[in-house]
Amino acid sequence: MIVITSSKKDKNKLFDEIELLSKVRKALLNDKVAKKICREKDVGNWFLEGVPISFDRIKPSAKTVDSKIILNEKLAEKSFEIIMRYVIHELTHAIQHADKYGNKKQDKRNKEYLDRGSEIEAFQYQVEFDSNKRGKEKAEEYVEELLEYHDLSGDDKADKRVELLSGVS
Repeated sequence: MIVITSSKKDKNKLFDEIELLSKVRKALLNDKVAKKICREKDVGNWFLEGVPISFDRIKPSAKTVDSKIILNEKLAEKSFEIIMRYVIHELTHAIQHADKYGNKKQDKRNKEYLDRGSEIEAFQYQVEFDSNKRGKEKAEEYVEELLEYHDLSGDDKADKRVELLSGVS
């Protein structure tokens, strides 16, 4: 016999997570950057309704595996705009994965992370979203932190900053 039990604490955590994911989905369906991604990638907005999104224990803040968006469970403690910033980034990858499904040839391994076309595209949408929701200054701060985290300096850093902020007005 199998008995399923959960403490009230775990039950509340599960409901909280489901409620948050519901809020994420609703925001995604109504977000102009998410719709822009679909339009520019020639995918209908139906993709926003169906793309799997979940929280899990993972090392990075977020990742996409076979078009499934996985958010680090610690992100649930962040502001909603920060969560959505990562969702927008991963949405780009989810569409890229679906578009390339079955084609295992990728340029990932032979390029630095911030030089990969798929990452540049995802960060550009992410930064545009961040600028729309939290303001241009916060988006620029985020890009600066990102470039420092990846140890870019000098002309490389300046060029990458311009590239990542290209969609911000």
